[in-house]
Amino acid sequence: MSEQNVQGDVVGTRQEEWPVWLDGLRAKLTAYVHADIDARLYLLVDTRGYQDLHERLRNETRLRHVSLWKGIELEEYPEISPYLIEFDAHVLFGKDESGLSMLRQLWCEAVDLYALTSIWSPVSFEQIDAHLRRYVMYELPNGRAYYLFFFDNHVLPRLRQVWSEKQAQEFIAPCLEIGYRTRRLEAATWRNESRPALTRVVSPLSAEQHEGLLQLGYADKLVLKFRETMGTSIDHLSDIELYEQTLEQLERSGRYRITGDESLSAYVMTGLLIGPRFDEHPVVQSQLAAVMRKEMDAAQAFETIDDATWDEIRAG
Repeated sequence: MSEQNVQGDVVGTRQEEWPVWLDGLRAKLTAYVHADIDARLYLLVDTRGYQDLHERLRNETRLRHVSLWKGIELEEYPEISPYLIEFDAHVLFGKDESGLSMLRQLWCEAVDLYALTSIWSPVSFEQIDAHLRRYVMYELPNGRAYYLFFFDNHVLPRLRQVWSEKQAQEFIAPCLEIGYRTRRLEAATWRNESRPALTRVVSPLSAEQHEGLLQLGYADKLVLKFRETMGTSIDHLSDIELYEQTLEQLERSGRYRITGDESLSAYVMTGLLIGPRFDEHPVVQSQLAAVMRKEMDAAQAFETIDDATWDEIRAG
């Protein structure tokens, strides 16, 4: 199936799901109103997941929106900027057709729903914007600074894993809840168990937390690399399948104390192409023992194994 047909199928499915998603937003807002809770809906949009969305936003005059990269060096890349957009009750209940059209576009035309994060909060647009901007960059104790793509639904769950309870509460402090998508595109909700409140405190990530964040994202890094370099040999795998198999092979590589990008790539790639338990074959075990003794790296070890052995492993 061609990429164009796949994209068409995705858009078609989203169009069918659109009324259900919209009804869910309306029901949530209604529930907040009945509970006498002031709640505003903000969508945090990763424009990397859309085609030319920034062009439409440039001409949007009715919806309140802003790039979180405004005022920093990355501002010159609007086509990949994260945008904060407010959708009020007039939009949700169809009294602002232009705004409702934008909301529908965000749902239906996303390359994938990892690009969309919903935020329910009682605070103003300016206040939630200022809060989120504090997380666009972080600096380590050694002075090195990094951009933080928390608006990517792949990254937010990783942050929740490395943050302390205090750091997580600081992030969600002005929100009632945050909605995002899991790896399997299932809806996930992060609720603020405390009363929403503004805070100017952002506890920095430690060097250990930074390293943990990188490690949690390593499988995704390899997935992108494999999609670019392995061609049709992995076309039969969906993105989720490729990620899960990559993660499994990384975990298995840990048994042999394999480190370094080249060796890890070689190990994982072999697992994808040959078989997930290729390491259990006696010939491979012998070579991996040499790797553990640091006599060679994984890439060198696998090059010494003949085609007949690989064919035997493939055959099961």
